[in-house]
Amino acid sequence: MLMINVPDEISLVIDLLLSDVQEDGSKLWIDLINKVLSEQSSYEELTGNACTIEIKYDVKKIVNEYAEEDQKAYCLLDTTELRQLLLM
Repeated sequence: MLMINVPDEISLVIDLLLSDVQEDGSKLWIDLINKVLSEQSSYEELTGNACTIEIKYDVKKIVNEYAEEDQKAYCLLDTTELRQLLLM
């Protein structure tokens, strides 16, 4: 099982990596990030089983589609930082 330790403010990365990326692999996710970083597109969005990512050049938003009332529903993350996590 994949184990990852991230700061609380970006804890939704764990949901994204364990539920969505693990199932489909990271290629599609990385391709969309690369498309935005290379300025071929200004915005991309992808929804997996648990999370939706909204990718812009400098910031990526991860939204937990099933967040409960006491959970944070989204977090913001630097786009290049998420790309690095996916490459690992």
